Parts: sequence; structure tokens; C-alpha cells
Amino acid sequence: MTIAQERLAPQGVAPRFDAYTLVSVGVLVACAGLAVVLGGMGWAARLGLSALTLAILLGMVVGHVPGHQRWLTPGAIQFARHTLLRAGVVLYGARLTLTQIHDLGASGVAIPLTILVVTMLSGTWIGTRWFGLARSQAILVAAGSAVCGAAAVLAVAPAVKAQPRETAVAIASVVLFGTLGIFLYPWLYTWLMHAGMAISPQHFGVYIGSTMHEVAQVIAAARPLGDEATNAAVVSKMVRVLALAPLLVVLACTTPTRGEAHSENAREGALRQAASQAWKAMPWFAVGLLGVTLMNTVGVIPAAWHAPIDAIDTAMLACAMFAIGTQTHVPMLLKSGVRPLLCAAVLWIGLVGVGALINVGSRWLLG
Repeated sequence: MTIAQERLAPQGVAPRFDAYTLVSVGVLVACAGLAVVLGGMGWAARLGLSALTLAILLGMVVGHVPGHQRWLTPGAIQFARHTLLRAGVVLYGARLTLTQIHDLGASGVAIPLTILVVTMLSGTWIGTRWFGLARSQAILVAAGSAVCGAAAVLAVAPAVKAQPRETAVAIASVVLFGTLGIFLYPWLYTWLMHAGMAISPQHFGVYIGSTMHEVAQVIAAARPLGDEATNAAVVSKMVRVLALAPLLVVLACTTPTRGEAHSENAREGALRQAASQAWKAMPWFAVGLLGVTLMNTVGVIPAAWHAPIDAIDTAMLACAMFAIGTQTHVPMLLKSGVRPLLCAAVLWIGLVGVGALINVGSRWLLG
């Protein structure tokens, strides 16, 4: 197993807490807190750097410091990337209302789902035909790009009977290209504005949410553009996240069963297994986001609570972004395999370019 695989593999393992891990969590929280403080300063606002962007930049710096693993354990990193990220996404619902979701219209649902299907089909075909990848690895790379990043890769891996190395490489592509997107999208929006193109923050937020990899990366990319863009990006991303469960059923039912005849019993067994995997992989944090949004819509959350909730939410997401940053080491990621990363690069370029065309075309058709 390569260094990249050893560092990326723990994502699917629940963190074990001991005194050493708790100290590491304290260090992680302190670094994320520094990013939040810096993000609130005037110079950061002038440069378009949010607290989340600064958090991942700081994490990338720390990740290149020799021996940083001694005081940032894999358990602490996993706790931030998994638990704190999902808790932060759930709390983000306090910033949303059902009216805002309704205002996105039919295109707010059609766009992310269309891009998901196109990315899955084209990614599998490109991976197997252009780069000679195994079907399982091509699907993993496509799922990481199409649905919700590393979480989708880990959920899809059992359904397509992927090897651990294939899973680690697919996660590496999510980390690499998702991180690049955090810096690309705000720059692209600014460039389009300077070019005289009138694009609403809400529409660009849907574009971000429908084409970026991880939930945390979506929020980090949209945050510099304001609340309207961030809210639209989160809702659009949640549409893709909630599509993970039905995707698992489709993949499990279409993946050949090794060593078994294609009998009716075999198909029924595959369907039961797929349903079980879909239930286990159900993104409950997305359901939690909708629940908190509903509470905020009906006024259950007092107005005085919004500022503290927003502060806690930002801190949790900053911790997640810092943790992601510590694992964004380009030379290390390149060791994971060139062909899968090239496939992921083609998909990322397609998401940025073709995704923009799908966004524009869908709004022209659906309004």
C-alpha cells in the first residue's frame, strides 16, 4: 500500500478516541479557529478569502510540515472530516427556509440530477475505454465526481466489489480536484462579472452545487459569493447527496455477480443486498438538514439563536476544511495512480464546462 493509500484509507473507519486523539482534536480546533479569526479581517474580505478557504490553505501548509502526524492523528482528522462536517451541514439548515428552496424552481432539481447521470455514464465509459480502467475503478472515480465525493466512493465500493486500492485512488482524485474547485469557482464568477455577464448569485450557486465534489468544498467555494449563492449551492448539492441511495440500488443490480448463475434467486438476492447497502449509506445528515430547515421555516428556531448557531456551524465546517487541507499533498496524491487521476481530471473539466452548458440549457427550458 502506498503512502497515499495509507493516509486515505482510514476514511471509512470510525475514529477511536483516547487522550492523544483528544489533544489532536484540540490542535485541529485551534488551527481552524485561527482561520475563522483571519477570515473576519478586512484584508481577507478584500481578497475574497472566507474562513473556510483560509482553513483549507492553513491545513495544506500544516500537511507539508514534516512530522505533523505526531500531533494530528488519523482519528482526529476523521472526526473532523466526518462527524463535524455532517453536524455543520445539519446546522446549516438554520440559514435556509423552504421558501428559498422553492424559489430555485424545477431547474434547481433537474440540473444536479442531469449532471449526476451524465457524469456517471460518461465517467464509466471514459474510464474503461480511454484509460483502460477496470469497470469498478471507473465507476468509483465517476461516483466521486458525480455524487458527493469521498462519501460516495466509500458507499459505492461494496456495490461494485472494488478493491481497497481502487477506493483509495478514487478518494485521492476527489481531494485533489475538489480542492482546486474551491479556488476556481470564485475566480470564475468574478471574471464573468468583469466580462459583463449578468449572472445571479443564486444561479451560480446552483452551478457550484451541481458540479463540485464534496459538501464542504461546495460551501467553501460558494461562501465568498455571499449567502444567496451559498444557500443555493447547498440545496443543489443536497439533491445529489440524496440520490446516493437509489444509485447504490442501480449499481448493485447491474454489477455482475461472480461465480453465480443469473437465476431469479440470484437477482432477488442482489436486490436485497442493494437495498441493505442503500439503507446503510443513506445520507442522514442531508435529511437532518431538511429537518432543521423546516424548523427554521415554521419559526421554531428563535431569532436570537441564529448568530450563535451560525458561529458554531462555521467553526465546525472550518475544522472539516482544515482536516481536508492536511491531506491535500499533490506529490503524494500523484503516487496513487496516474490513469485514474487523468480520468478524474477529464471528468472535472467536463463538470466545469459541460456542467455550465447544462445549467444554462436547463434554465432556458425550465426557467
